[in-house]
Amino acid sequence: MGVRAVRGQVTDRRSGGDRRDTSDRRHKFDRRSGFERRRTLSDKIQTGFAHRNAGIASYDERRAGKDRRKGDDSRLGLDRRSGIERRIGVDWRETGIGKELSPEQAVDLVSDFYGASMDPRFWPTALMKLCEATGASACALAWHDFTLGNGGLEQSIGIDVESVRSYGEYYCTLNPWLQSEDPFMTLGTAWADADLVDDESILTSEFVLHWLQPQGLNHQMFGVLERQGNRVLYLTLARPASQGAFNNDAVGLLQRLLPYLQRGLRAGQMLRRTQNIRQAALDALDVMPIGVILLSAGGVVIAANRVAREIMAARDVLTVGRGGLEVNRDGRRVRFRDLVADTATANDNNRPPELVAFSVSRSASLRPLSLMIWPTRDQDQGLDAPAAVVFLGDPDRSPDVDETRLRQLYGLTAAEARVAALLARGYRLDEIAEMLGVAYETTRKHLKKVLSKMQTDRQAELVRSLVTGPGGLC
Repeated sequence: MGVRAVRGQVTDRRSGGDRRDTSDRRHKFDRRSGFERRRTLSDKIQTGFAHRNAGIASYDERRAGKDRRKGDDSRLGLDRRSGIERRIGVDWRETGIGKELSPEQAVDLVSDFYGASMDPRFWPTALMKLCEATGASACALAWHDFTLGNGGLEQSIGIDVESVRSYGEYYCTLNPWLQSEDPFMTLGTAWADADLVDDESILTSEFVLHWLQPQGLNHQMFGVLERQGNRVLYLTLARPASQGAFNNDAVGLLQRLLPYLQRGLRAGQMLRRTQNIRQAALDALDVMPIGVILLSAGGVVIAANRVAREIMAARDVLTVGRGGLEVNRDGRRVRFRDLVADTATANDNNRPPELVAFSVSRSASLRPLSLMIWPTRDQDQGLDAPAAVVFLGDPDRSPDVDETRLRQLYGLTAAEARVAALLARGYRLDEIAEMLGVAYETTRKHLKKVLSKMQTDRQAELVRSLVTGPGGLC
């Protein structure tokens, strides 16, 4: 038997069987065999059961997910329910509004607000689910400007079309609940109608008598979603007198839902705004006189303007292969993803991005096509992210100068604009005279007037202004 002293204690060095026969008095670390440790754990579990049966919440209690999510979990005052149910802070089974609302339904409702903010066609579904959750029969996404005193219902369910129109044109100014701005100053707050206006004012209100009650609606509830200056975006929910006023549980539920509805609404609005900006940018690129292609790091075409699409459709220089966009250069196919990778390597070495520019020969009847690859600022977002912009110049593509646009931009007459447009397309003055069927001197007089109106005395500068100005857009 081997024994050694460690800091005044005797450490047991006996064999396994001898060690297990002796009770282990060490308090800090359990060095016993697996069986002995598991038996001790079983004792702890039994003790935990005894604590729970006695109404004591054990600190070490680690129940399964289903048990933790129960609403009656009161361990140390901490709510162990699932995510959104815990954050909103209500027991969906005890809302007191006559219908069970599960966490899944709450998440679904927030998702619907997100989807509706991107596509207005989904608003009826989102508002209907909010009605079902709060026990309302009508719901509207409304706005009000407290400076101008006007407002309207942007989206609604349970309110007829004529009432929506008359509210925006007349009754919004008479709404008694909107006469004071103070309750609508703080985002995420909710009230029942009685919290804002006393019953006597409601009984004599033209809004209530001639707009609200004719639709079979009496009781309302409000929740503030957004504010921009003095303009507020809010939810209004209503139901008939037979259902009674909205109680504190319904108001509390709406107030707890509001932060999540706000986030869904804002996220959807931001994505929709981004999509609108992207579409506007693509539309702007479509009128450019040169080709523009947005490429991913993998060489995939993310977007291309009209000129670029026409060049790619010809398939004489650019083709889309298995490795993405390819260029026929000096008799061999070169993948753009390799060219983009070269620019990325330059950035990795802390050098300024190196533009890749070259010309590609075409058939004998066409002049070479010029290409330039411009790397994006951030190329560390994966193979599918935008990595480079390819600019294409086709010298054989004549600029499409609109004569009407030239007249509007520079104050030219119809004849002058016709001469200017043909000059911009590369024709000589004698060719223009022949094409228009007029004398050469007549064409020269038109040219002199165009030069004067565009404040230049050089024909080359005139052509440059026509091609590079707004009049040269396709």
